[in-house]
Amino acid sequence: METLNQGKKLGPGDLAILVRGSRGELLDPAFISFSIFQITDRVPTGSQRAYDFDLEQPNHMGTSDLPEDNLTLVLPPRMVPGRNSRGAYFPPIVVPTLWKGVFRLVWYVIQYEGQPENRVFEDFIVQPIDPASGSFEATSTIIAQRPVTKSKYAPAIMYVRELISDTNPDRNYHFRPPTPGKVVAGYTSRVGYIWTDPTILRMLDIAIAKLNTWNPKNLTGYTLDNVPNDWGKAAALGAAASCLSAEGARWAADEFSYSLNGVSLDINKSQLYMSLAQTYSQEFTEWAPLITAIRPYSAGLRQQRWLLG
Repeated sequence: METLNQGKKLGPGDLAILVRGSRGELLDPAFISFSIFQITDRVPTGSQRAYDFDLEQPNHMGTSDLPEDNLTLVLPPRMVPGRNSRGAYFPPIVVPTLWKGVFRLVWYVIQYEGQPENRVFEDFIVQPIDPASGSFEATSTIIAQRPVTKSKYAPAIMYVRELISDTNPDRNYHFRPPTPGKVVAGYTSRVGYIWTDPTILRMLDIAIAKLNTWNPKNLTGYTLDNVPNDWGKAAALGAAASCLSAEGARWAADEFSYSLNGVSLDINKSQLYMSLAQTYSQEFTEWAPLITAIRPYSAGLRQQRWLLG
């Protein structure tokens, strides 16, 4: 169940829904809206994650799943959502400072005109917080805006995901514990991606900044919006190394060794991630001087064959 903070401005990726057709393609339905309710008198044990919604499936939520006594409408009903791209929608609201507790986001979707309405819901928690009081240790997680995935960034992100094999969790992660990539009726049906798009975008930004300052005789100012094609591919190597290194740092805090009555268990995943990061970092270091090198060229001056007077 996702936890939000009071005053947070929701954007793409926050409480979002992906609307898909029968072949798995993203599509814009004939009608889509949302309502938000506060759940009272009980704390739900699970929620149906409104993360990936197949319109070809039957009604995802009946009236029995919405007890009127336990739901209180907290915003105008059936509001118009924000649209990030085809089939990707999110509630464009700022979490009110008066909200506290468990809430339910309900999506109303009609694929084609004349078809019945489908519903899908997600429960989330709003916690009170005062960034100025110092009671929250990481105020930056509230204030900082997450990078937004644009269509022009998607190819660069996919280059990085291919390098770190993070393109298909269901196929690739055989022994990884499930994460809330998709939750239906309180049960996880698939694992999620290790690296989110905002993480990869930040690592790409760092890699491009390294390339901009790599050559001491030349300073460039490329960004994700205007980086040249070859520079972008080199930056993908640097971003992949940074992603693997960051994941290794995360696992370093969870390493342990266990041995009892001849049974031992060692979790040393940080070194594995770091060794993979070193491989891509070396490739990036070898490529960066070639990408940023100043190459000489000659230019001629045209003039008359005979100069008179």
